[in-house]
Amino acid sequence: MTLSRRLLIHVVIGAAIATAVVSYVTYRIVYQASEQRALEHLNTYVSERTKREEANFRTIYSNLEVVRSLFLQRLSEPPPSDLETRWNERFELYPDGAWRNREKYFAPRKYSDLWLHKDVKLTPEFKTRVLRAQEVCEDVQGGWVDTFQSVYFVLPGPATMGFDPRIARWAWQTPADYDLDAEEWVKIARPDRNPSRNFVWTGVFVDAPTHQPFVTVQLPVDVDGQQIATVAHDTHINQLFDEIAKSEFQGATHLIFRPDGRLIAHPQFRSQILSSDGALTCADSGDPALASLYQLCVAKTERQFSGTEPVSGAYFSASRLPAAEWYFVTLMPNSLVRAQAVRSAQWVWLSGGALLALFFISFAGILRRQVTRPLAALTTATREMAAGKMAEETIPGPAQAQAQADELRILAESFREMVARVLAREGDLRQLNASLEQRVAERTAELEKALAQQTELAKLKTDFVSLVSHEFRTPLGVIMSAADVLRRYFGRLAEEKRERHLEMIFRSTRNLSSLIEEVMLLGRVEEGRMQFEPLPVDMEKLCASIADELRSATGGACPIRYRALNSLAGAVSDEKLLRHVLCNLLSNAVKYSEPGSPVDFTVARRGERLEIVVCDRGIGIPPEDQARLFTSFTRASNVGHRPGTGLGLVIVQRCVQKHGGEIALDSVVGVGTTVTILLPVFPAVAEPVSLACAVAT
Repeated sequence: MTLSRRLLIHVVIGAAIATAVVSYVTYRIVYQASEQRALEHLNTYVSERTKREEANFRTIYSNLEVVRSLFLQRLSEPPPSDLETRWNERFELYPDGAWRNREKYFAPRKYSDLWLHKDVKLTPEFKTRVLRAQEVCEDVQGGWVDTFQSVYFVLPGPATMGFDPRIARWAWQTPADYDLDAEEWVKIARPDRNPSRNFVWTGVFVDAPTHQPFVTVQLPVDVDGQQIATVAHDTHINQLFDEIAKSEFQGATHLIFRPDGRLIAHPQFRSQILSSDGALTCADSGDPALASLYQLCVAKTERQFSGTEPVSGAYFSASRLPAAEWYFVTLMPNSLVRAQAVRSAQWVWLSGGALLALFFISFAGILRRQVTRPLAALTTATREMAAGKMAEETIPGPAQAQAQADELRILAESFREMVARVLAREGDLRQLNASLEQRVAERTAELEKALAQQTELAKLKTDFVSLVSHEFRTPLGVIMSAADVLRRYFGRLAEEKRERHLEMIFRSTRNLSSLIEEVMLLGRVEEGRMQFEPLPVDMEKLCASIADELRSATGGACPIRYRALNSLAGAVSDEKLLRHVLCNLLSNAVKYSEPGSPVDFTVARRGERLEIVVCDRGIGIPPEDQARLFTSFTRASNVGHRPGTGLGLVIVQRCVQKHGGEIALDSVVGVGTTVTILLPVFPAVAEPVSLACAVAT
């Protein structure tokens, strides 16, 4: 075998190995990129689906809160004078002993239906509650029945009142002795099962009278610590499964399960979920991968997370839905990612093979011209010289040798010159790199600062959107509901009902105006358009007046005990800003205190400064929340359903700063909150001059 052939074989083998290694590494890189892209796509999809489901949940919660609010408002009114007439006109005692609507009042889109257990004791108070529940349901039924198909009350007795066109004959299908109180979907709303008195969701259950599968959300209605009713909404399992099946993710599987492992929706276990009456758990499903996935999810504390399920090797992304705390999970098989990576890497393998073939042909031609032919000519010349056949002039002479030596010398000198130039350029590059690193560091600092500002702006935007969607939506819902009732039934409503709906619109509009005024006031302060205009103020009269105003505005919910410890004469302050400070502090103290709990409001002169102390005995503020309370749209984590914008203390702080004063807050959860403000509003008091100094002078 010739030298050229051996060299060609070695080079080709080396090139083939290098191509194979590069192809494998490229495949791994493409596979990892595909895996990362799939997880990112999965996370984005689950995040968007969660937002969509969260919007549906919030609609349900908002509607049920509106219904509860209307029901409590109706109960606060005097009982109807024609109670028995209205009762007997609308309802009928059926032969089986149960009370239901008369047949002429059966219209699923217009009238709400009553079912009353045969053993219930009818009292005027109970009848009043039933009629009030009927009024509320029918007030919203016309506007909601197409988009929000189920609203009903469960009253102790037991009894139900509500509407659901999907099971329009439920009241007539339900036996008179139906043990409603024994149903799981009724028991979960009781105080022992729902101590937070908030929304609570059932698992999947099959309704006994209609044999239809549902999941239900319940909202208890309490008066003076006693549960008098429950407002509820049913979601049909077919609707839930149809929503889960909708997906832009081909090949993915979507499922929902509860924190206790009970399956709500799964495309492969639909019949088992229904046959078990919603009791089927992930662990009992017989699917090890599903049981493993459940263990992974409940071990996480984040609201959204992703990873790989070890049993099946599938990728998953999970998110907890609000309030219900259900887990929404999307699974994607590992085979989809592998197939995508193979398709992406095919061009690498094909191009590698083609490149290897092209290299083999090119290198063979170059080797033949540059090595094989010169070596063959040299071998021929050597043989001819050995045979004595070469002419003398073919042997290199001294001039040629000298020329060769000169060429080597020139090559060495050129190489040394090249090295010198490379070293010089390397020094220039080092200096340039140092300059670039400094500029990059400076630019990085600028970008980090800009990013922090952008993050803060994004947070403010998110908080503001949350404020609008939460705080504005409830009064807007009340306004829309009342306006819709007036528009539809104005001519049929009694005068007192018209006045009640108009009063609801007026009160909700006033609340919206107050919220908007707080936001606009903070905007003026932040933009520097709020001027500080100090004038002489009768401080004691102003404080007493504000205390009386707040006492009246809150309906005396909490006694406001005002005291001035000494004379406040001579104060100079901006009365408008001071009014914002006192009104916000006192209204907060009343809002976050239990009814009847006193609020202490004390003012005193301390030298040149006015000391204001507002002390309540309310819910208090957790220590981890206190540092953030002077940030816009921030509220304590324990405020519950008490309304608010998170702007009150921010406005107070800005007004105090306009005065050049100080504010301090001391709060203990469950004990109360004390806010102390010091404002320099009194003129300086001249120091008394001693007699000895006067004589010396």
